[in-house]
Amino acid sequence: MKEEKYAVIVIDMLEDFFYGALKFDRSTAIVPNVKKLVLKAREKNVPVIFACDSHLKGIDKEFELWGEHAVKDSEGAKIIKDLDYNPDKDYVIYKRRYSAFFRTDLDILLNELGVNSLIFVGVHTHICVQHTVADAYYLGYKIIVLNDGTTAFTQENHDQAIKFMSSMYGADIINTDQILKKL
Repeated sequence: MKEEKYAVIVIDMLEDFFYGALKFDRSTAIVPNVKKLVLKAREKNVPVIFACDSHLKGIDKEFELWGEHAVKDSEGAKIIKDLDYNPDKDYVIYKRRYSAFFRTDLDILLNELGVNSLIFVGVHTHICVQHTVADAYYLGYKIIVLNDGTTAFTQENHDQAIKFMSSMYGADIINTDQILKKL
């Protein structure tokens, strides 16, 4: 059995999802847990990778469903300040679709870092988190999803996605305190 080499995948913790075009009340509840994880990961030299929507103004397919959000180089596409993004230590993958793997360099980056276990946090549990987890499963990564580090528009959306990822992709569903002890 291979030793676990972790990376933290922070999905769409962006201004538009917390304070802008697609803000929702439940989003801010996960920020303290995500911040704790990011700080601990940096302390332990575990890679932190921000997977960020970065849509092309006026043309991206997602706009048909969600309206314009996280437009490339806009304020709404910036990582929320609460997470203290550090360009010298953290990585950023820009995405135009739900999955952070779809037509991005995420898998190449993870391979170059020697990572085999992914810890997922962010928004939305039932959309971008779940689609990224699906691709991680197909690519053979071990999957950990923080129940208290992910959220969705509704508790029902969140709970259904958590259950699905556990049963269909074998994701370990744990809380922040549990993962902090593992790192």
